[in-house]
Order: sequence, then C-alpha cells, then structure tokens
Amino acid sequence: MIKLKKKEKKKLTKKQIIIFIIVTIILSILCYFIATEVTKSIIDHKTVAKWKEEDSYSDLIEVDTIDNISLQDLIVDFNEINDEDINIDDINNNKIVIDNIEITFNLKEDNNINIISINFNNKNSKSKEIITNMIIANNNDIDNDTIDLIYNKVFETLDNTSNNDSKTSEFFQYQGLEFSLKEYNNNDYKYSFRIGRITEENKSDE
Repeated sequence: MIKLKKKEKKKLTKKQIIIFIIVTIILSILCYFIATEVTKSIIDHKTVAKWKEEDSYSDLIEVDTIDNISLQDLIVDFNEINDEDINIDDINNNKIVIDNIEITFNLKEDNNINIISINFNNKNSKSKEIITNMIIANNNDIDNDTIDLIYNKVFETLDNTSNNDSKTSEFFQYQGLEFSLKEYNNNDYKYSFRIGRITEENKSDE
C-alpha cells in the first residue's frame, strides 16, 4: 500500500503577516466610518422642525417622549458627572454662570424642566463639556458619540434660518430631547445651545 505524504502547512512569511495586519486595520477603519455614517443618517432623519421663536413644540410629530424631571433632580444628576458642581442655592432667576458660561432653566408651571439654554461666547472644550454633561443629565441613555454628532450637526446647520439679529440651526430631536443652536449678532452671549424636554403633556398641547 502506498502511503500518501501529508501536505505540510505553509507558514506565513513576515511580509504576508504584515500585509494581513495592514488589511485588517484598513477594514476596521472602513467599518468604523460606515457605522458613523449610518448613525449620522439616523440623526438626520430625526430632524422634524426648525426652532420657533416662541420655543414651541407645535411642529413635532410622533416624537419620542421623556419623563418629567425637577430642577433639583437635574442638578443632582449634572453634579455627578460635571467637574464643577452647581449649588442650587446659587441659581438666581433660574440662571447660573459657570466659567463665563450662562445656564438658564425654563420651568413649567409644575416647576419641572421645560428648556435649558447654555449661553456662551466661545466654541471650546469647556462649553462643549457643559453641553455634553447637561444632555447626559437629562437622559443618560444618550452616548457621547451621539452627542458629538448632534453638537456638530447644530453648528453645521447654523445657516438654516437667519435674520438681522441671529442665525438658527436646524432642529433635531432624539430620545425625548430636542436640540437647536442660535448665533446672535449682537447679544451678551454669541451662542445659545438649547435642550428641550419632550413630555407627554407637551405633545398633548399641540
């Protein structure tokens, strides 16, 4: 009986290993960018209206809702993640200033949060940090990547509407929150990033 010789497995050469690693890295980068574009597309399709001068929710249709939250509870949640705590006793006329950034709280009749405005003059890491942490304090299910996309998108769309006094971005809603940005030509603060909470009663008021 003739015995067949076992075919030896060829070992990969150094060159082949390097090519394999490079191809793997390129594929990983491509997958990352494809996933990012898909997420961007989802947020773009969540665009439902432009920010109205009266800050109304009347143009929102079939949007996600979120539970009410009191100012006290929001501040507690914010302080858990922000470097600099807000003392609720320091909030005067529903306003507080942190590092030249003004945060204003618009409350409903039941003293729950309606809209938060973060007003600032410089687009920098500090203003972005406060915006990011305030969004997370409102809904900690929204991850940082999504917040980055929303943040970038409102700045990208600032020319959506404009007049002699200001420019307004497109209006985005995501997981019970709504976002927009205004840029003022002549105001104490150049930018106003707004976070609105979409609750059941807001929808029923439409």
